[in-house]
Amino acid sequence: MEEEKIDKKEKKHDKKHKENIEIETLKSQVAELQNKVMYSQAELINYRKRTEDRIEDLLKYKNADILEDLTDMIDNLKRAASVKAESEESKRIQTGIKMVYDQFMAVLNKYEVTEIEALGNPFDANYMEAMLLDYDDTKPDELVTEVLASGYKYKDRVLKHAIVKVNKNEKEIENVNNDEKGNDNNE
Repeated sequence: MEEEKIDKKEKKHDKKHKENIEIETLKSQVAELQNKVMYSQAELINYRKRTEDRIEDLLKYKNADILEDLTDMIDNLKRAASVKAESEESKRIQTGIKMVYDQFMAVLNKYEVTEIEALGNPFDANYMEAMLLDYDDTKPDELVTEVLASGYKYKDRVLKHAIVKVNKNEKEIENVNNDEKGNDNNE
């Protein structure tokens, strides 16, 4: 009889122990699922934000392609307007070309397209491409000495890089060469 009581207590104790283990397992699973839900919610919020940013960016720069094409036309009008006109008729034509150029520039400015100011400024690879070098020790190194093709910005982005000629001082080239020779000797 007494053994039956002990056996029942042990069974009761084992049953309670198993229930506690089951409860702890279920609590752990609930916590894990809650973490997964929170992670999924955060991921969804991030996805929405990225999508909103992408849509905003697309809308902000939706005209970029056509505006870039127009900048090529502007460059051609600028070249035509800068040709020296000799006859009265060619001067009138040139005046008309300048008027069309000014109208185009007004439209581009309306849409926040601005020309990159390169001539006389230090070379900046973010806005310019160097195609040619000048070698003039009287001018600062890395100075843009000529604009071969204008560059344009659309809002805060580069629409088209300016193609430029950049000054390189002979002294700077000699210093770089001497530095390289010094490094070669140290090796």
